[in-house]
Amino acid sequence: MREREKQLAKLALLGESIGLFGQALSALAAYLAFEDEEVEEDQLTNMQKQIDDLLSEIRQKK
Repeated sequence: MREREKQLAKLALLGESIGLFGQALSALAAYLAFEDEEVEEDQLTNMQKQIDDLLSEIRQKK
């Protein structure tokens, strides 16, 4: 029975390790999604600035 308990303990440890790895992957995915969203926000801000600049130039030429 002692050997069986060791095997069960190893399986429990393996299961816990897999769970922690899954949590780390989830955290990494959330971070990458946040960074991607931040980049998109910056790109949208830059595009809006370019549009505003072009509109300003058009108004000046009228």
